[in-house]
Amino acid sequence: MDCDLANPNLDAFVDGELDPGVERALEEHLRTCADCRSTVWEIREFRSLFKASGPRFKAPLELRLRVLNLTQHVRAKPSVPQPYAWMAAAAVLVLGAMVVFLVSAPDHSKELSKEAAVDYSRSTGAEPLVELASADFGVLKPWFSDKVGFAPPAIDLHEYGYELAGGRVALLGERPVVALIYKQANGTLIIYCWPPKQDPVSYSQRSVDDLRVYIWANSQCNYVLVERSDDPKISRFVDGFQDQTAPVSY
Repeated sequence: MDCDLANPNLDAFVDGELDPGVERALEEHLRTCADCRSTVWEIREFRSLFKASGPRFKAPLELRLRVLNLTQHVRAKPSVPQPYAWMAAAAVLVLGAMVVFLVSAPDHSKELSKEAAVDYSRSTGAEPLVELASADFGVLKPWFSDKVGFAPPAIDLHEYGYELAGGRVALLGERPVVALIYKQANGTLIIYCWPPKQDPVSYSQRSVDDLRVYIWANSQCNYVLVERSDDPKISRFVDGFQDQTAPVSY
């Protein structure tokens, strides 16, 4: 392999996306080519710098799909000479994501987090406020449909140490929402949800007083999760659950 063949593959090499045969040939080339080794170093340094200093946010599902379409378009029509095409692709990805995010998802997550934290603190001051006590989503769903015209998907937190205790209708601002209440020995977790077409949200997580608040959305719901323990398992649950597009069933 020479430099002309190596250069178009350096980004994929850094990402670990090459076929094994191509990767081995490129590794052999890098052992003897200082220029290509330098380019690989520049790619890694740029990505490390961006990860350390770039803005961090978790985009909603619709935005991520649009960004994926954008990156596929960039890969299909490279217009910048190698080895600098990776810089152009990275710039287009970052700028495109930021523009779409700012236009389509205004950030009101700070106020929403405060509203959810206030409701959580009020309802868990003594015992969790449960209007309908049931661990059966088959019982909860028609009750919520009758109350607010919306039934949330089944959300099972058993593997994370929480058992469903029941639900109630809550108010976040002026918005009536579903509140699913989960218990464990050391505390209570509440998930608030409402249809995604009603005041859509973007991903965020923050601390409000002594509470941890997560906000995200998928194709079924907007969600706000409030818990007191700041359990890393709950963060993993949020990261996985927001990509689901079908209800979780027991």
